[in-house]
Amino acid sequence: MRGLILALVVTLVESQHLNYQPDFSENKVYTFDYETTLLSGLPEKGLARAGIKIKSKVEISGIGPKLCLIRVHSIEAAEYNGVWPTSSFSRSLKLSQALTGQLSSPIKFEYSNGHVGSIMAPDSVSDDGLNIYRGIVNVLELSIKKAQNSYSLQEAGIGGICNTTYAIQENRRANIVYVTKSKDLNSCEEKVQIVTGSAYTHPCKPCQQRNKNSRATATYNYKIKYTRSEAVITQADVEEIHQFSPFNEITGGNAIVEARQKLALADVQKQRAEVPPKEYQNRGSLQYQFGSELLQLPVHLFKIKDVESQIEESLQELVEATSDQLPSDAPAKALKLLHLFRAASEENYESVWKQFSSRPAYRRHILDIIPAVASHRALRFLRHKMERQELSSWEVTQTVLVALHSSSPTRDVMEEATLIVKKHCPRSSSVLGKVCHLSYASLCHKQCSSSDSCSECLQLLHGFAGEALSKSSTEDISLALKALGNVGHPASIKHIKKCLPGYAAGASDLPLRVHATAVMALKNIGLKDPKMVQAITLEIFLNQKIHPRIRMLAAAVLLETKPGVPIVMTLADAVLKEPSMQVASFIYSHLRALGRSTAPDLQVMASACRMAIRALSPKFDRSGYQFSKVFRFSIFKEFLMSGLAAKYLVLNNAGSLIPAMAMSQLRTHFLGRVADPLEVGITVEGLQEMFAKGYSPDRDWETDYDFKKILKTLSDWKAFSSDKPFTSGYLKMFGQELFFGGLDKNAIQNALQAWYGSDEKIPSLRRIISSLQSGVGRQWTKALLSSEIRRIVPTCTGFPTETSFYYSSITKVAGNVQAQITPSPKSDFRLTELLNANIRLRSKASLSMAKEMTFVMGINTHTVQAGLEARTKMNAHVPVNVVATIQMREKSIKIEIPPCKDETNIISIRSKTCAVTRNIGDLAASKTTPVLSPEAVPNIMKTSFNSDSASGETQNIGDRQSAEDVSSGNPFSSGHSSSQKEPFVQSICFNASTFGVQVCIEKKSVHAAFIKNLPLYYLVGEHALRMSFKPVYTEAPIEKIQVTIQAGDQAPTKMVRLVTFEDPEAQASSRKEAIKKVKKILADTDDQGTRKHRSSSSSASSASGSAESTTSSPSSSDSDGRASQEGTQINLKTRQSKAKEKKFYPFGDSGGSSSSSSSSRSGSSSSSSSSSSSESSSSSSKSSSSSSKSSSSSSKSSSSSSESSKSSKSSSSSSKSSSSSSKSSSSSSKSSYSSKSNSSSSKSSSSKSSSSKDSSSSGSRRSSSSSSKGSTRGSTDSSSSSKASGIKHKAKKQSKTTSFALASAAEGERSVGEQKPKTQSSSSSESRGASHWHSKSDRRAETSHGRSQVHSGSSHDISTEWESHLPKLYSFRFKSAHIHWHPDHKGSSSSSSSSSESESSHRNSSSSSSSHHHGENPAHNSRRSKKVSIQHQQHSHGSSLTRERNFLGDVIPPGITVVAQAVRSDNRNQGYQATAYVRSDAAKVDVQLVVVQLAETDWKACADAVILPLKAQARLRWGKECQDYRIAAVATTGQLARKPAAQLKVQWGKLPSWIKKTSTEFMQYIPGAALVLGFSEVHQRNPSHEFIVRAAATSPRTIDTVIKAPEVTLYCQGFRLPFTLPSGPSPAYETRDITAWNLFPEIASQIAQEDQSTCEIRERDFKTFDRVSHSYSFNKSCNLVVVQDCTEHPKFIISTRKVDSQSFSRAVHINTTSVNITICPASNSSLLVAYNEERVLSHSGGSEYEKGNVRIYKNGKTVSVEIAELGLRKVTFDGVNLKVTVASWMRGKTCGVCGNNDREKENELLMPNHRLAHSCSAFIHSWVLLEETCSGGCKLQRSYVKLNRNPTIDGEESTCYSVDPVLKCMKDCTPIEKASVKVGFHCFPKGTAVSLLEWQKSSDKKSAFENVVESVDADIDCTCTGSCS
Repeated sequence: MRGLILALVVTLVESQHLNYQPDFSENKVYTFDYETTLLSGLPEKGLARAGIKIKSKVEISGIGPKLCLIRVHSIEAAEYNGVWPTSSFSRSLKLSQALTGQLSSPIKFEYSNGHVGSIMAPDSVSDDGLNIYRGIVNVLELSIKKAQNSYSLQEAGIGGICNTTYAIQENRRANIVYVTKSKDLNSCEEKVQIVTGSAYTHPCKPCQQRNKNSRATATYNYKIKYTRSEAVITQADVEEIHQFSPFNEITGGNAIVEARQKLALADVQKQRAEVPPKEYQNRGSLQYQFGSELLQLPVHLFKIKDVESQIEESLQELVEATSDQLPSDAPAKALKLLHLFRAASEENYESVWKQFSSRPAYRRHILDIIPAVASHRALRFLRHKMERQELSSWEVTQTVLVALHSSSPTRDVMEEATLIVKKHCPRSSSVLGKVCHLSYASLCHKQCSSSDSCSECLQLLHGFAGEALSKSSTEDISLALKALGNVGHPASIKHIKKCLPGYAAGASDLPLRVHATAVMALKNIGLKDPKMVQAITLEIFLNQKIHPRIRMLAAAVLLETKPGVPIVMTLADAVLKEPSMQVASFIYSHLRALGRSTAPDLQVMASACRMAIRALSPKFDRSGYQFSKVFRFSIFKEFLMSGLAAKYLVLNNAGSLIPAMAMSQLRTHFLGRVADPLEVGITVEGLQEMFAKGYSPDRDWETDYDFKKILKTLSDWKAFSSDKPFTSGYLKMFGQELFFGGLDKNAIQNALQAWYGSDEKIPSLRRIISSLQSGVGRQWTKALLSSEIRRIVPTCTGFPTETSFYYSSITKVAGNVQAQITPSPKSDFRLTELLNANIRLRSKASLSMAKEMTFVMGINTHTVQAGLEARTKMNAHVPVNVVATIQMREKSIKIEIPPCKDETNIISIRSKTCAVTRNIGDLAASKTTPVLSPEAVPNIMKTSFNSDSASGETQNIGDRQSAEDVSSGNPFSSGHSSSQKEPFVQSICFNASTFGVQVCIEKKSVHAAFIKNLPLYYLVGEHALRMSFKPVYTEAPIEKIQVTIQAGDQAPTKMVRLVTFEDPEAQASSRKEAIKKVKKILADTDDQGTRKHRSSSSSASSASGSAESTTSSPSSSDSDGRASQEGTQINLKTRQSKAKEKKFYPFGDSGGSSSSSSSSRSGSSSSSSSSSSSESSSSSSKSSSSSSKSSSSSSKSSSSSSESSKSSKSSSSSSKSSSSSSKSSSSSSKSSYSSKSNSSSSKSSSSKSSSSKDSSSSGSRRSSSSSSKGSTRGSTDSSSSSKASGIKHKAKKQSKTTSFALASAAEGERSVGEQKPKTQSSSSSESRGASHWHSKSDRRAETSHGRSQVHSGSSHDISTEWESHLPKLYSFRFKSAHIHWHPDHKGSSSSSSSSSESESSHRNSSSSSSSHHHGENPAHNSRRSKKVSIQHQQHSHGSSLTRERNFLGDVIPPGITVVAQAVRSDNRNQGYQATAYVRSDAAKVDVQLVVVQLAETDWKACADAVILPLKAQARLRWGKECQDYRIAAVATTGQLARKPAAQLKVQWGKLPSWIKKTSTEFMQYIPGAALVLGFSEVHQRNPSHEFIVRAAATSPRTIDTVIKAPEVTLYCQGFRLPFTLPSGPSPAYETRDITAWNLFPEIASQIAQEDQSTCEIRERDFKTFDRVSHSYSFNKSCNLVVVQDCTEHPKFIISTRKVDSQSFSRAVHINTTSVNITICPASNSSLLVAYNEERVLSHSGGSEYEKGNVRIYKNGKTVSVEIAELGLRKVTFDGVNLKVTVASWMRGKTCGVCGNNDREKENELLMPNHRLAHSCSAFIHSWVLLEETCSGGCKLQRSYVKLNRNPTIDGEESTCYSVDPVLKCMKDCTPIEKASVKVGFHCFPKGTAVSLLEWQKSSDKKSAFENVVESVDADIDCTCTGSCS
């Protein structure tokens, strides 16, 4: 037992001595084989990668206690650059030599218990070499715990102290321990990394939690052999992976950098290591030390030997490259120069400057590049140049802006920047001062973000702010606040508060724009201290005394801080109580916009906003665009983890049309960060008023009329804060304000003065014009490194891996302009004189841009670069070479452009991703391999299928087939033979051979998405896009391209070719030829039955009886180029056609396309049919009625009129001739069709006529018009009726599938009250088959219409409508209002006419009257007929839709001629000529535009438009004689559901395929866009060739809108308009000459008129400007201020007083700065008008008086006064009622009984002291003008009153005095009439109360708080004794 215990003890002791911790014994040298590999690329096979491999021997020996020496030798380096994994490493001797040099000296390191301590090395070892040593030593770092086999801890390593997990396994027999450790390199305490260039973005924490863009992990595997005395690492394997995902890491694709290390023990020798006799310095710990990595740009590698000469050489290269057109490598050259400047010293800078500063091209580049160096040396150099004043102010501004924004905030940089700001930045609002302070603040922001100590720069800016406040300089305060806003540090809040209203005593005196700037300055602080900013902004918002604009800005800043639910709900609650509609609308729209956001960082706030919106009333949703609004568009894609948001804030002021402030902001989410790349803001104050008045110098405000004296009689009158005319703007990029500036009144007036001219000369203008005459040549080049974003992290190998992005650009603008002006300008020249001069301008200019974006991922050191490189290059070059001659007086312009001689690339973009390796030792051997070679991309479309059992023959066929596919499969190959890469290139060219040029767009794309369908893989590869101009070679060379524009009387002289229209009908020489053509057409149509249904403009052609009896309806969609396309009028009337009917009208309705002439004859009957033939010029498509005559029956002709469209496409000729059973006509029918053919003909006829019927605009009454009725004697046989029912069934079925051209008309044209009661026609026996379905469908339509339903063309829609009970907006009909009388209209021939009513088409046809109308009495019929004729009298012969619309060129000369011509060497005409003709009279404007080729061809393009008072029509047609293609649009006014409405209808016939394709693609986006705008969607089958937009005004500011497209119907109810619609009777167009020229000014003036406001004062009530009515009158003998200008310098006051106590008559006084006008009643109930106390408008003096800017006129008993310049548009007075209309720019500037005119209804009762009155009577009393003595008739005075009771306030009995005075009688007067008014009272505790007298004298009452509101009596009429009696 004792022995056993002893054995156990021995074992225990032994185990305690067992050492797992690796160590290196003294006097031993351990030799390891070391191999390290580093590769970067995409993880998939088959793509290229780049990297390096290093093999070496590593000797480690113990040289003392806890001290080791490490030596590296036998280094072999190899590079990898090729497709992974098939390529191999290639040895690089030069790289091996370079690395051997770096690692030649051994280094020492402390090592004990597996931990590496300090590292010591001689100074000769470079940082890069030492880091490679660290990579090796890093493998030796181990933390082994004996007691545990698995544990986690924080362990130091080369990349920082990171989270590490250990797993230990032991093999006791072999004495081996296996250790596995894993490191999460993302969770490190002291992570070693450098990130630059992203200081202006802020992290999106929710995005980063959801998705990591960069991840890194490392796994170490050790094999440790242990003995009792020591443990040695025999093998170690390390694998480290860095993954970068620009998009979503799961669904976006990743790029990786893999690092591997292998350390294997090779030998252990017992010998003492030699320590070299060098001085070893402590060089830090195991952690990677950054050295000069930032100085090495990853985009290139080169040796720097003599930096100065290299700079000179590189500068020379750059200047040469930018001297002409910019090459694509220019940005790379600029980057190389930047690299050299970064490596240079200040002495180098100075010598380069001395050498080149005098040469402008070189100087420009030096001043562009040095600021981008971004070091303290560069800043010091610039400061010295400023001190010596070697730079101009503009150069200083540019360099300071770039230098301070580029620099990193190191201590040296901050010192230099502070010196620049203190010494060289003017403390003023000059451009340099602004740029300097704002840029310094941005640098300070970077310092505060990167370190905590930024007190010095803050101190400087805080001092500047304090100084500006003490001086009260508005400009300086604004600048200081904006600078503090750029810094965004919470320490600045106390300084900003000094300028915030409600926080500092003096702040309220500061201008509004300073308050706005102060609030905006809090925005960036909100990112760092959101709680503090939320508290301040919420307090400002809730304070309703603060100006609404400041409160809105405060709310915008508050919402930027992403507040939680409580604050958002507080905002919503405040909105419910908000008196200002501006603020309420702004907050509501802002919350609603944010509620729709999908960005991850806004999710919490977005849900809070959605809850708030539910709490708010929907009334805010309806607020118009005149109120402040926020518009926001945002998109966030989860698979890209990227988003874009655009926000537009409009802050309106008092509801004016021009917003007071507008801000636009762009925000991006990318790579887990949020940036605001761009923000622009504009503030406008008082401009509307200025532009309304034009240029008028300020007058002196000392005027004849003492306003101040009058206004003293009002109680505490205060002027509104005046808006000084001012416009300002600011520009922010990435949250930092770069610049702001403004134009004050003087600057604006100077500009206006320059335009309008003044007596003194304007030297600057004169200088500009004289320099233009002598010729101006300018060249400007700018090189800019816009972006340098870098992230560098160490790898386990000791090499750093870098992910960086560079964006550099060079822009060059060069040009010279020379002008010849005749007559030459004299010394007293004015701008307006140019309008009469002849000017010849020669200009040659070019804009060139070269941009390069580079993304790099991999190793980047001074020695070696290996990794992925994606470069995108963009080149743009736009040359302009023009000679223009402008003759203003002759209205002529001539422009000459040289022809295209060589191929010119306008824009080219190339992008390529490559694997790149470079090493400094052998730069020539650097290698670049495309990541994806085009050969590697399989094209599945081109591979053929081969079965295994295929014989050789079939295989050959397959191969041959695939080869054919390759050659023919690429439509864009532009004729090249198809090589292997060809499938990736697409090119398309647009040929303009007339001008000898073609525009070509070429696209190439090879990407790796076939490997993985991920976004990143789409980017990887090769992409190119190029747009170029190429010459087209013509027989004779083109010398120049010349464009001539001539207007006015000289227009005909410039015509090169006379415009004439050939009549194609003249070619049809005889009737027989025409018949042959028609037969051929009919035969074709019968053969191609399907085409009828495909083409919705096909007409129903039904042939009945003999072959001679035909019905022809050529279709405009027929593509065979038949006569119909040429507008031929085929008329087969037997011996009835007349010559005049064959006249050709090119501008009639699209010739042939909607005309059908049909005639049906039965056999050889003596009486031939009189068919109604519609002419080619007829505006509506009339279906001719064909009557089938039989010997024994009288004909009942039916005329079914088709849809109303002005240029309708389908002429559905519903000719039902003796179909089905033709008993009564069989005797005379010679060759009747078989019953089968009859039935088919009937079927076609029936379905088509149904189209005609359904789509017919035949109003409401149908007199069984579509059925041709036979004789009543002819009885139907049974076979016929059975056949008919079959046809009926088929027709129904067919109508579902056929898309009718005009099916929408039915729902649009039938009006509610005019439906004719329909009865089934018992007499229509023979045509029953054709008509029966119609009758039924009509019945259904009518019944449904009785319930306000409308069917829309196809039968299934009828049934759906039948189900619903409420009419849908889109189903209402549109009723046209256009009625035009003309004398030669032939009405219907008899009172019982059976012609169907048409609302927009009329017919001059005498239809045969029907013998009896079923169930309709003659009286009713005649009444109906009158309506019919009125409805038909719509278009006179001069109107848009007249029959004979002649070509205006035959009647009048062209108004303007434009000739674009290629001038050829053989002088042949080549080009185009456009002539425009305009004819306008009282109520109509007719415009025609014809484009012809100068060569004699029959191609023409015709556009014509007609504008009538209530209607406008436009058409575009082109092709042979304008007949091939056409588009027509008609705009009409009318009614929709009894509301005033307008309709735009666009119709088209045959169109070119490219238009169809484009419009189809465009239509895909329509429903989405409509949904965003708030439209609803209904899937309805509308006509396929028609597009209708209808808008009905439901109120002056809302419209209901319906859009009907072929596939879909969209509608929106209550769409808000930004302006008020004109309501009331339409103006008398007959008296006003509205032409095309004054149409738009008319609309503009209409909108301006709608924006002016009117106030009315009547006997017992009044209505304010904001449309609020109150019932109250003050008819006593005191003057009452009705309306006055309430600005600081009032321009007018209008007051009224009662004249006679018995009646309601009153006098009105209009007092302005220059005149006093009085209107008072005379004894004879007429009105007397006095102008400055001089009577005008007496009976003899006429009814109008005008003097200066005042116009007074009488209209009956009403007097009107207009003083437009002062904003008084019109004052009308009839003795009792007074109306005042003020201009739109007076919004928010008036006061008085009429209110403040700001569109806010809550603040109407505003008293002179800007308090709201508690009652209407108190409000009226406050605006009574008192008089000093009672002799004037007003015997009242204002006095404060004491409340006659003592209320208990806060538990104490109190004495209360009124806060506002009350009207009381004067001394010695007693009241005879009193009125009750509500007044607020301020109360004092009874014991401490002051007396009433003291209260009246006290100034506290102005700001006193109201404790109670009580009603008291006010005196309104008095009787006086003594002197007043």
